Amino acid sequence: MNKPFFSIVITAYNAEKYIKQCILSVINQNFGDFEIIITEDCSSDNTLKAIEEFDDLRIKTYKIPKNMGVSFCRNYGLKKASGEYIFFIDADDFLDETILKRAYDELTLNPSDMLIFPYRYFEENRVKKENPKCALKSIANLKKPFSADKAAKKLFKINYEIWNKIFNREFLCNNSIFFKDDLSFSEDLVFYFDVLKYAKTVTYLEEVGYYYRFFPKKKFDGSYVASQFEKALYYIKDTVVEKTNEEYYTKKISSILNYWIIKLDYDRNLYELALKSCSKKGIININNRVGRVFHKFYCKLENIS
Repeated sequence: MNKPFFSIVITAYNAEKYIKQCILSVINQNFGDFEIIITEDCSSDNTLKAIEEFDDLRIKTYKIPKNMGVSFCRNYGLKKASGEYIFFIDADDFLDETILKRAYDELTLNPSDMLIFPYRYFEENRVKKENPKCALKSIANLKKPFSADKAAKKLFKINYEIWNKIFNREFLCNNSIFFKDDLSFSEDLVFYFDVLKYAKTVTYLEEVGYYYRFFPKKKFDGSYVASQFEKALYYIKDTVVEKTNEEYYTKKISSILNYWIIKLDYDRNLYELALKSCSKKGIININNRVGRVFHKFYCKLENIS
């Protein structure tokens, strides 16, 4: 049997409300050379039942016997995949119906370690915001495919989430690029920066390919987020400094942590981590009301909020 061009890896946990739309958005693509690998992470709802309603030989479902988290499930899916390229999708999101054909055309013309494309926020039944954090302005004028080393700062500048990116499977495996099992938050940050450590060639699409479902009332535990970011920063610092420099690392990390400090309503746990990690450089002063207003404006200006 010929290997598929794409392996679509979907991690699913308590996603019965959205998993059908997610799967349909893949099945209904105008390009059919793919396999769908679903890792069902021991959900307590009817996610598995919803998946089993689909009668499509391209779908391979693996039920994880106990809840292991998103990093474990993505790694499991990656190891089961046989496609030339890997596309990670979250179970509550969905695809533009043309993304696989457009990606196939681009990757056939310009084989690359990674392909990047814009995305949109989607909130319930409406598009909330177009291309947040990833307008691709920094790379849009580069000749395709381009050298990842020569464009390192530009690539570090764009969003680190992995679901608007497609990766060459052989490239990932040959460089042992997997998700860190001890991270269930900020896992994308480490994975993407590991990709940038080894990637040689990158290409991109200019049109939206992914819809990320936004939950405005989602709550985060500040101490947990801070502990996860602390681990993530330990993993990524050497890579960023090696590819850019110490000053750029501080600027990049401060912008990420400022975004989350604001998002978590000026959480002090994250604030203390930011001060320690960035030597106070560029970090919002949560005790200064004027500083708060300035940084909110700055985040919007830089498309990091």
